[in-house]
Amino acid sequence: MSRESISAALAAIIGQVSGIGQIHERERYSPDWGQVLEHFKSGDKYNACLISRKISPKQQRTLGEKERAHVFVIRLVYGLKDADDSESAFQALVDRVEAAVDADETLNGSCETTQPDWGPMAGAIGLQIDLIDFRQFGKVLCHYAECRVCACETF
Repeated sequence: MSRESISAALAAIIGQVSGIGQIHERERYSPDWGQVLEHFKSGDKYNACLISRKISPKQQRTLGEKERAHVFVIRLVYGLKDADDSESAFQALVDRVEAAVDADETLNGSCETTQPDWGPMAGAIGLQIDLIDFRQFGKVLCHYAECRVCACETF
């Protein structure tokens, strides 16, 4: 178990979600908005998922074991097009991502649990949807969601 294996498991699980676009296991940056938008493009739509660890506190579990709680932020970006009711499609996509992550508490065996009993997300169960809003990337208005999941490992 490691941050890398947990991130890869999240990407693999989310990658199986119907309607998901590009998946990046890191934030994407550039001073050129055109380059940033290319990272969000999937076919003819803006549709991307960015996965990034934000914090990883640890505690002593037993005399010889420590436990780490990796908190990952998952950002979903989806092109807004009112005429196509993109809001409904995006809300359904967020629900499918939540269901996929919540379906396996060990994230394909990459962690012990996504239901921590200690740390910054103690008591949380699986994927937490923290924000659903709009964001503008360059000149492109998009649906935006920010979610968190805590994956615990022993080392």
